[in-house]
Amino acid sequence: MLSHADLEEGLAAYEAQDFAKALVEFTEDAEKGVAKSQYYLGSLYDNGQGTAQDYVAAYHWYEMAANQGDAAAQYAVGTMNFYGQGKAEDYGMAIQWYGKAADQGHRDSQYNLAIMHANGYGTPPDLPTAYTWFKAAAEGGNADAQYNLGIMYQDGVGTMADPVESTRWFLQAAEQGVAQAQARAGIAYASGQGVERDYLKARNWFTLAAEQGDVPSQSFLGRLYLNGLGTEEQDLVSAYMWYKVANSNGDAEAANVIGTLRGYMKPDEIATAERLATSWSSSH
Repeated sequence: MLSHADLEEGLAAYEAQDFAKALVEFTEDAEKGVAKSQYYLGSLYDNGQGTAQDYVAAYHWYEMAANQGDAAAQYAVGTMNFYGQGKAEDYGMAIQWYGKAADQGHRDSQYNLAIMHANGYGTPPDLPTAYTWFKAAAEGGNADAQYNLGIMYQDGVGTMADPVESTRWFLQAAEQGVAQAQARAGIAYASGQGVERDYLKARNWFTLAAEQGDVPSQSFLGRLYLNGLGTEEQDLVSAYMWYKVANSNGDAEAANVIGTLRGYMKPDEIATAERLATSWSSSH
């Protein structure tokens, strides 16, 4: 039986960020055939930790571990094939290795496999297969997969359209902080798509997305404040502020609304809104 003493010492050094020592320990165990040490050794070469970055060496050790069934290593080999690191770019091999890891439940591999099938990388586009892998990754907690699954249910791509399922997945991704999903959740609550219409919840989700720089959400917030939706009353200062922020981030149409608002607001209200918009932009 192979000893794992070097692996354990390597992991301890790795956690302590003593990468030079980790390199020595992992190398000793990797050369004995310990898959996890081979994986970590590949990672050190991949990231240039404790040694010069060397994609060829990284690929060698990742592949050694991958051939022993290590899912993380299989994912790494798939990624290096995808980007052409340590070897020539090869989408077909990327799919094969992602597939091996995905079959073991590796969530990022499942997500990447879905992306490749959706976009036709190394295989003809296959949206039903992309849906299958997005769903597997989403159920495992991958936030990007949850968002993409929401899009597929929303548009009826790769599966039947289902607004309830679409919003359910958008909300799961939104709760993990995906700005686009937060925006979609806001739209769902504002329009009653798959959920009961609730402007307050819409405003809360749009605010979270807007704070992350999502421009459409910034404009949606302006619209909600302008119409007194999800707020106690109409708030022209907040409406102006969010339209101003959206306009400064590239929403040209927001300028037209700002021009209209200026005709209804007092000079001190406009000054306050301008100051709030400037303050927000300078802090984000």
